Amino acid sequence: MITIYKKEATVYMVAEKKLDAKDYENLIPVLTEHITAHPEVFWYIEMENFEGWTASAYWKGVELKLPNEERLKRVALVGNPKWQEQFTEVLIPFTRAHIKFFGPDEKKWAKEWTEKE
Repeated sequence: MITIYKKEATVYMVAEKKLDAKDYENLIPVLTEHITAHPEVFWYIEMENFEGWTASAYWKGVELKLPNEERLKRVALVGNPKWQEQFTEVLIPFTRAHIKFFGPDEKKWAKEWTEKE
């Protein structure tokens, strides 16, 4: 399950439990709209009690296609190092954004890094 909210040029996402294809179907329009509306976009992803992806969700992530993806400037990944590598595998082919990892106890710094001008 994912929870998404937006504040100015930043999209905040909390991924909990296991993500499925429906989660990506909810996420893609939000990211697309935000990237279209802002010249620079920042994405904060927090993995809370994260258990991974269903097979269909993994492939939806692999198919991630965003318009104007060059506007995505920074992505903060917060969570267990076990999942950081897999999230990176999904994100790297689709973005040139700077991706930075933060441990579960570094949420405050991750948000500050994501939101900095």
